[in-house]
Amino acid sequence: MNKMMTLQHTQIKASFETSTHGVGHVFKVTLYKKLLDMVSKYALNEIVAEYECVPYAGKNPSCCGCVMRTTHGLPCACELSKYVVGSIPLETIHIFWRRFSFSDQGLCEAKVTITKEMETISKRFEQLNVCGKVHLKKKLQETVYLDLNSMCPPP
Repeated sequence: MNKMMTLQHTQIKASFETSTHGVGHVFKVTLYKKLLDMVSKYALNEIVAEYECVPYAGKNPSCCGCVMRTTHGLPCACELSKYVVGSIPLETIHIFWRRFSFSDQGLCEAKVTITKEMETISKRFEQLNVCGKVHLKKKLQETVYLDLNSMCPPP
């Protein structure tokens, strides 16, 4: 029994690894940009199938039923109609589809920090000349204060 469970565990881990590395051509669209390498391939395929219903559910949200949202924790057709121009945010995907390990951490979000990156930016900032410092500061301000950046939202 132990060997069988070990084999199943290995197969599932291999499936997760394949899911993170293999990306089909259908996902190389701006719509899926934020989900690649963050969501399982199965979930992406389910979203693609649901996206095909957007022309019908987008015009009449009451016919959607939001089955995909309630059963799988994935965006349903009426939700996907909002992202036709942009890309689907990662927050709309249930954590189950974003978790690629069997660790005993439970279903909590992984700890993400930018401490190393901020230290590297600070060190780089000190090495730059005045023009470089001004340029780097402007880039950081555009990142932090979204209303200061020069990009316009799509129509």
